[in-house]
Amino acid sequence: MRKLLVTAVLVLNFSVPSLAADEFYVAQDPVAKDCQIVKEKPDGKTLVMLGTSSYPSRDAAKAAKKANPECKRAGD
Repeated sequence: MRKLLVTAVLVLNFSVPSLAADEFYVAQDPVAKDCQIVKEKPDGKTLVMLGTSSYPSRDAAKAAKKANPECKRAGD
């Protein structure tokens, strides 16, 4: 019984981090004013976060980027 419990704990220990959801952010370069989607929260210096939250998928972040007026440039 003890071996089974130890095995179960080890399996869960290695599988839980792989289940963690990625977060995506819409960020803007404050100098070039280009918007991009990043996986790490912007630091506020090299990239500034647009919006107040993260997005659960790249598609959701892409839709938020497209809807953000700060990311619209002439010709886009």
